[in-house]
Amino acid sequence: MEKILEACEKDCLNKIPMLSPEKINDFDIFELSEMIMSLEYAIHYTKECIFALSFVGIKETSDKIKSIMDELKSYIEIVKSARRSKINGENKMENFMKDVNA
Repeated sequence: MEKILEACEKDCLNKIPMLSPEKINDFDIFELSEMIMSLEYAIHYTKECIFALSFVGIKETSDKIKSIMDELKSYIEIVKSARRSKINGENKMENFMKDVNA
């Protein structure tokens, strides 16, 4: 258990492990939608943690959580962008096929 906590402390508190945009583009629309919902939940949860920590008065932990929340917000924008481009691509293909079959 200590090894897991040490690994998380080294990896998770300094920077959240994230997929590259190329890897994100490999997912389908459904998987991207689920990823967006999970990230939105994580952002909501971190906001609640910051709110709770503000009552306790732990400033440095609150700052770390804010930086994690900022990373999550930028990451969700990357995922949303990939999802939008996939939806636009499917719509273009659908319109193209309608024109071909007409």
